[in-house]
Amino acid sequence: MSFVKIAREFLEAVSTDLTGYTTQRPEVKIDSFKQATLLTPEHIQFAKYGRGPGKQPPINQILKFVSDKGIIFENTDQEGTAWAIARSIAKKGTANWVPNAPNAIEEAVNNHILDYYKKINNFVIETYDPDIQDIYEKLYPKKVTIRL
Repeated sequence: MSFVKIAREFLEAVSTDLTGYTTQRPEVKIDSFKQATLLTPEHIQFAKYGRGPGKQPPINQILKFVSDKGIIFENTDQEGTAWAIARSIAKKGTANWVPNAPNAIEEAVNNHILDYYKKINNFVIETYDPDIQDIYEKLYPKKVTIRL
């Protein structure tokens, strides 16, 4: 198993924990051996744990939701419907709001981090241990002969 495969499996497991709260699925992006990225929707925290009353949410995702679902309030268009929903959320919050909720991404990472550490540890032992041992034996041979 390669490091990239381990990283991908870990990020896909985290992604799976976040799927189902929004129509946008998180995406795993592997750029190189050095970088693996999990791209999540910017509103994942609010999608999972709701939003409390106070600040009005950005309109873009609400407008997309209204458009995708075909929701239109009476005497308005999709944009007017989205603005009405945003104002309602600012006033009342959302029905799924959880006060003092944990960070959704950190929670998903923590659910899978021990398994990731185990796989990385095994990868290091299986991949690098023989190489390190060979280098060590060349630098510090078991038998040293000194000629005078």
